Amino acid sequence: MNKSYLIVPIILLAVFGFLYNGATKEMAVKAAKQQATADARKAEDKKRKDEIEARATADAKKRQEEREATDRAKEEKKVREYQEVLKALRDESAKYSAEADKLSKESADLELQIAQARTNKETLNRESFDLAKAVELAKINRRNAELEIQRMIDLLGRKLSDSKIVVPPAPPPLAAAK
Repeated sequence: MNKSYLIVPIILLAVFGFLYNGATKEMAVKAAKQQATADARKAEDKKRKDEIEARATADAKKRQEEREATDRAKEEKKVREYQEVLKALRDESAKYSAEADKLSKESADLELQIAQARTNKETLNRESFDLAKAVELAKINRRNAELEIQRMIDLLGRKLSDSKIVVPPAPPPLAAAK
């Protein structure tokens, strides 16, 4: 048989082995470079990611602090408004209680004046009643006195008419007419 059938494949196999070996070395170097590049990218991505996370964390912390500050401000504002409303209510309550005290004092004064007026009215009514009674008693006494005077005059008139002293003499006879 022909030796070339064996030699050519062996030579080709050696060339292939040599080229394969070189190619695998190049591939290994290339893979190492790619791996190094990928690792560098990963490291860079990780570094960038860490920076982004740090910024995000700082940003979130800052926003949280701002939120807490606004919440505190809102809470303080609510407390302040509550205190103001409470103070206004206390002031209004004090004002109304002072006004109620004033009005109750005025009411007591008015009740005292009403009681005084009623007492004065009763006194005036009693005095007018007493005066009317005195007037009526005076009228009655006057009438009794007039009746007594009339009775005395009648009695005196009867006594005098019965008495001879008072009897007038008989009229003189009329002189004859001439």
